[in-house]
Amino acid sequence: MPLYEYRCGGCGETFELLRRFQDADRDVMCPKCQSEEIERLVSAFASGSGGSGGGCGASGGRRFT
Repeated sequence: MPLYEYRCGGCGETFELLRRFQDADRDVMCPKCQSEEIERLVSAFASGSGGSGGGCGASGGRRFT
């Protein structure tokens, strides 16, 4: 199952959820304020094959439209 990153439009909280692909945008609520005004973010990921030395870390996310 993929890990999705979301941002709440109500309080600005950023959070992650492990969801099935077909449920990625269904019934998502903010864990902090319970708002349903949620946007899914596209996150960068680290490949395990070495290379550029990018490493893991917060990317800040990109807006998924």
